[in-house]
Amino acid sequence: MRTLTLNHEYSEALSDFLLRLADVSTWQSLGSEAHAERIDPDTEVTVKTPMPKSEMPSALASRLPADAELVEVYMIPGDVIGDSAEIRMTAHAAGVPVEIDALIALVQNGSGTSLAVRAEVSSSIPLFGSMIEQAVVPILEKRLADRLAKLEHS
Repeated sequence: MRTLTLNHEYSEALSDFLLRLADVSTWQSLGSEAHAERIDPDTEVTVKTPMPKSEMPSALASRLPADAELVEVYMIPGDVIGDSAEIRMTAHAAGVPVEIDALIALVQNGSGTSLAVRAEVSSSIPLFGSMIEQAVVPILEKRLADRLAKLEHS
């Protein structure tokens, strides 16, 4: 298992930021397909993003289906008590033997929001799992960092 951590600062208040994450149009503006389901008081958001083979190591890309996509499921809290919240995210891609489990911690920081992501990337493939994890983590880190930056401007 490999661990990935990222941090980002946003200029909007925590409650406004959570509302935006629960809105499918936010994810659509980032080039993903999204669907939201209210599970009172929370919102489960499923996000599907194409995975271009050009971003993958060639050994992995050759085994991916032509229309491979990353499927992420976020549980966005609807009620926030105090100045912090946590979002759980799981992700997988068909044809890629990797699971991602992340905890996204959000904290009200003055008039803005601080975000910290801790993601665990694991593969269940005997002998080759660690090599697959090692190949996927830099790709995930780049895509996640890009997305976090784009969220500021969406």
